[in-house]
Formats: sequence, C-alpha cells, structure tokens
Amino acid sequence: MHQADSAPVGCHFYYDGENDLWEVTLFIGRSEVLGGAHDGKTVPTGLEVDVTRVMAAFDTAPGVLWQAEHVTPQDELGPHLSFEGETRGHDVWLRILQTPPDWAGVGRLLHASTGEFEDLW
Repeated sequence: MHQADSAPVGCHFYYDGENDLWEVTLFIGRSEVLGGAHDGKTVPTGLEVDVTRVMAAFDTAPGVLWQAEHVTPQDELGPHLSFEGETRGHDVWLRILQTPPDWAGVGRLLHASTGEFEDLW
C-alpha cells in the first residue's frame, strides 16, 4: 500500500535503430476509487516536474517542448513535456505525460472503506 503522493510510475521505451535514438515515455498511474459512493471514478493524481533537474540529466542542455493538447484524434500522448538530447553518449527523446495513456489502464486503486491505496502495476 502507498500514500496518495506515491502513485506508480509507468514507462514505455523504444529504440529506433534507424535513427540511433531511444524514445522514453513516463507517466503517473491513474487512480480509481473502489467501493463507496464514488465507486469506479478516477481521482486526480497530480504531477509536478522539476524541469531543471530533468535537464541536468542530459550531457548538454536538451531541446525542451510543451505540447498543450492532443495534436490529432490518434495522438496517444496528449499533453506532455518533451526533452530531446544526449545523455551518457546516447540520443534520447524523453516525454513526460500529463496523464497516462488509455492503454495503461488503472495504476492503483483507492479502497473507499479503508482509505488505503493498492498498486496494480
């Protein structure tokens, strides 16, 4: 069980060999209420990113972009911060999503009867 401020972190990664680039996507798990009057509803997890600290993980200052909304109906990432640069000798495109992608499902449950969280992934 975890406290409200420690939702599970999801990660998806892909190596693009043609461009010698690692694509890494991070997101905070969605929380769903189990039981009680709000059964089945999702509760906001909240996301705070220390941009300076993320940038410091790169060998030189990375390119940084903010995508404020979905670009197309097929855009699975939606709003996110994007960092692109080199770290430890590898080209990396890091994206930190505002909300988890739909395919990730619920990351944890909030048991209404006890107020405790249960991580699912």
